[in-house]
Amino acid sequence: MFVTFVCLALLALGGAVLVKERRSMFGGLLFAFSGMLLVLLGLAEVLTRLANSSEIGGMATLGIVYGLVPLIFLAVVLGFIFNTRTMNTKEGRSFTAKLSALLGLNVLIAVPLFLYLVVMGNGPLPLWFHNLLLALLLLDLLLVVLFACYLFYSWMYQMLPVKKQVDYIIVLGSGIRSEEVPPLLKSRLDKGLEYYHKNQDAYIVVSGGQGADEPVSEAFAMRKYLLSQGVPADRILVEDRSTTTLENMKFSKEVIAQHWQKAGTPSVLFSTNNYHVLRGAIYARKAGLKADGVGAPTAFYFLPSALIREYIAMLVHFKWFTGFIVLLCLGFVIYSVLPI
Repeated sequence: MFVTFVCLALLALGGAVLVKERRSMFGGLLFAFSGMLLVLLGLAEVLTRLANSSEIGGMATLGIVYGLVPLIFLAVVLGFIFNTRTMNTKEGRSFTAKLSALLGLNVLIAVPLFLYLVVMGNGPLPLWFHNLLLALLLLDLLLVVLFACYLFYSWMYQMLPVKKQVDYIIVLGSGIRSEEVPPLLKSRLDKGLEYYHKNQDAYIVVSGGQGADEPVSEAFAMRKYLLSQGVPADRILVEDRSTTTLENMKFSKEVIAQHWQKAGTPSVLFSTNNYHVLRGAIYARKAGLKADGVGAPTAFYFLPSALIREYIAMLVHFKWFTGFIVLLCLGFVIYSVLPI
């Protein structure tokens, strides 16, 4: 009962933070984590009651549940592993394409090994080595759980519709190989156009610089595409210096500030792909730009690796939080091994 009360309190706290600032990573992860714990506690309560039931139907249901859980776990893990094959076929061999397989193999090994060490104890292993291994696995699984929370928060953020009147629509650039926009970037532009047609007085800010392997700036190619779609030239603002998402937001903010001649604060929207919306929103907040994000659909096979990459970028961005998790697990080892 106490644990349930704590989870409800954390859920309420996370919800309150999100109401005040929906781009808060702390609020989003706290809300998602406490919500997942409540669901797991509910399932545990149901399973406990079934286990204590003497009725044949209850025992049969319990057997089905315990049989399904490992099968679902295995299906999800194998789905991540085999997704890499599809990525290699459609996107070419790269480290990014292998991310989903690495996650699947990691979970497939870490979960059973962690449970084994918890249930069986150190056995023939030295206590310090057993605890160190347990701490590393705990860190691994915590990061996997946080990834699940990140997925839920990312989905939840995008489910909130944007209905306000928009003054500026920022379209975030992505890699190009010629002056023509590739499918991924085209989907971002088309999503931006969708909101432009709903806000005829809005301006579109194309944001993206020129990489070492790009023939022109991403903004140039994006502007060319928008002109071909009938957008007037005077409705397109160009930001062609940025090389990262954070710079996209910082430099686009400068472009908008120079262009905006009215009183008050302009209403800003940014368009990117669905897997990138949450990170874009967090970087917009860091840049001091009040902007909501909308996401263009992405091929399903591309999503696992893309979301893992986004999550890793968030761990790097929030170094203090990642460091806290690592120190927490290291403290577990020290507490378990050193005499007190």
